Amino acid sequence: MSKRAIGAILLITAAVIGGIIIWGIRQPEDTQVLNPMSQSGEQQTDIVYYFGQECSHCKKIEKFIADNEIDRKVIFAKKEVWHNAANSDELQGKARECSLDPDKIGVPFLFARGKCYVGEIEVEDFFKKEAGI
Repeated sequence: MSKRAIGAILLITAAVIGGIIIWGIRQPEDTQVLNPMSQSGEQQTDIVYYFGQECSHCKKIEKFIADNEIDRKVIFAKKEVWHNAANSDELQGKARECSLDPDKIGVPFLFARGKCYVGEIEVEDFFKKEAGI
């Protein structure tokens, strides 16, 4: 094989790898769509749970979700906001939709079908009702 052919193969390989890396970087972070039928993330949902990775109240909600298998009973997206600026901006937009002051909103926060649920108790109560608990 000639040096020119090897060079062309290496160039094409580098371009493909570069394209895959750029595609991977552009994928959204810290977003999961939880679906009782599949974990593929293909279904859209009108329920979004916003949380902070180190938030103690959010950890209680996570435990509640796990203990009661909520993610198998309710379709919802999960978005971390303390380390993801795009998710944080989205949460603030949802708070505004509910006429809430985004500067006074914390997590856990749930936006479901146009309504906002703020705090551990409201979020847990919503999931209990949705899951039939």
